[in-house]
Amino acid sequence: MDVDPADSVRDLLEKTETPMSTEQIAQALSDLHGRHQIVESLDFWRREHHSAVQDDQGNWTWQGPGLT
Repeated sequence: MDVDPADSVRDLLEKTETPMSTEQIAQALSDLHGRHQIVESLDFWRREHHSAVQDDQGNWTWQGPGLT
């Protein structure tokens, strides 16, 4: 069964205690997904749920689901 890249990104960001760069995320998930899939997943969480946010240094962190 294939693992959804968006789920992998969410799981990783939920478990980390500090923000991670796109490259760190891509490296951590390289055994499961390609870099393009990871970048798309980060954009999905940012656009659709406002759950992953990128700071001014380009690091991503998990903020949880936005209020709708």
